[in-house]
Amino acid sequence: MDYQQALKNPGRMFGGVPEALEASTEFNAVQKRAILLQWKNQLMQLQRATEENMPGPESDGAGADCLRRVVDALTRLKAGG
Repeated sequence: MDYQQALKNPGRMFGGVPEALEASTEFNAVQKRAILLQWKNQLMQLQRATEENMPGPESDGAGADCLRRVVDALTRLKAGG
């Protein structure tokens, strides 16, 4: 799995499942944190655009539930590392 691709589109790379990234053995903790932070930022931007009536095309791993799960994964990663 390519780190740069994961950073570019984490929702698609991990099928919209933050826990899949968390369980991955292909990335170290620093890389996982960077990918999760990028994912969080993308989801927050999508939420803002939707709130401003400018929704983009639907993408894998989009939505408030996924954002909560990404934040939870970041919290667990920080606690474990």
